[in-house]
Amino acid sequence: MSNTAAVIAEANARLQIQDRPIPEPKAPKSSLRILPSPPTPDISGTVEAVGAEVKRFKKGDRVTGFATVVSNNNPNHGAFQQYTLLNETAAAKIPDSMSFEQGAILPMAVATSGVGIFLDLGIPRPTGTEKQSGGFLVWGASSSVGSAAVQIVRSLGYTVYAVASPRHHSKAREYGASHVFDYNDSNVVANITNAKRSGDTIKLAFDAICDNGSSEQVVSVVEQRGGGKVAITLPFPETAKKPDNVEILLTFAARINTDAKEFGAWLFNSFLEKSLVDNTFVPSPAIDTVEGGIASMQKALDLHRKGLSGKKLVIPLS
Repeated sequence: MSNTAAVIAEANARLQIQDRPIPEPKAPKSSLRILPSPPTPDISGTVEAVGAEVKRFKKGDRVTGFATVVSNNNPNHGAFQQYTLLNETAAAKIPDSMSFEQGAILPMAVATSGVGIFLDLGIPRPTGTEKQSGGFLVWGASSSVGSAAVQIVRSLGYTVYAVASPRHHSKAREYGASHVFDYNDSNVVANITNAKRSGDTIKLAFDAICDNGSSEQVVSVVEQRGGGKVAITLPFPETAKKPDNVEILLTFAARINTDAKEFGAWLFNSFLEKSLVDNTFVPSPAIDTVEGGIASMQKALDLHRKGLSGKKLVIPLS
């Protein structure tokens, strides 16, 4: 068997197609034949082998997972190849009814939103039938990370206030948003604060895109509603106002493979697996496939660089 890989030889270079050795799993890792979703470390595929200490997975399992290369720089853990190594704590089985294409768009979105919601914002993990209450703002609700955040916080019991392009408003509502706003509207901050339902405090927010001043606007909403916490996915602008009553927290998805492995195991092995089976979490957003296998990886990156809205690229492998 060969292991075709898309490799970047140096910074800012274009990808090259090479043959790499098939990585061998060592405890507690599994080896998978994967389906990548560029430019993120998202993968989905079939387990080919498992490390001696792996208990949750076996050869033949259909899984989705978060490639560890973003935190350990080990090419054997890279997503842009036919075979890769995956940590047991960053993988989840997917239902037989779910395609690998659907599975491939889950990991980064779930890891980023999960770390932001549960670790950074400090929302307790769900137990039994107890639900959270109040409002929760998600900016960029039609993106992969944003749509995952909407689904997670809605499942926890929050009333979701979502911001997205008007053409994606119906999708945001399908994901679980109760109120949807147009990010292009110059009055969007006022519209959100004025629409606040009785009893909804909006003390928590997640900016999934951090683009065109979105973080400043999210912070402004929370500030005007009495203060709270805001999780963001890119650094807050140094020149922007930081209100005293708003805590701004930078989210790192890769923590599930570093200092938060126990949380990652719960998020993927338990929460995500159960949510997929219960259909309380669905793969989102829409999928665009790029044909040609690993050899088309650079093409996919070029397409991504031009900009996407309400969709995610996936490269099927034969």
